[in-house]
Amino acid sequence: MLVTVVFSCVDESSHLTIPYAPVSFRIELTGPDYLLRTPLSYISLSEKEQRLPTDRLGYAGLLVVSDATASAIYAYDLCCPYEDSKIIKVVPENNGSATCPQCKSVFVTMYGQGSVVSGPASESLQKYTVIPLQQGSYRIIN
Repeated sequence: MLVTVVFSCVDESSHLTIPYAPVSFRIELTGPDYLLRTPLSYISLSEKEQRLPTDRLGYAGLLVVSDATASAIYAYDLCCPYEDSKIIKVVPENNGSATCPQCKSVFVTMYGQGSVVSGPASESLQKYTVIPLQQGSYRIIN
């Protein structure tokens, strides 16, 4: 009877998650990433934007955004958690959101959560840790 109860409580629906991929990247607000000093701005980084051989940009690439006052920096994977594909990447907007071009899910990025606003996605964007370094520099890691 206990076995029946345990196995009957298992959620059989498929949960798509982004596969693990290492992240290690440095953001320089006084250099190439100066756009992030503007509120609700963003930069998208894929393998071709790798600056150093040691840079790691996650599964589908990095989306780095500034909040509404440009006082905080947040980082997410570009992969839509619903589509779970390196090829299908969310498209950021200057309004603090990002949209998946395939499933049309919309995610809010300006508060550091990557939460789903609309669409079929049920999971937030994969977020990464942003560590402040010296003035205007940050390290993004997972």
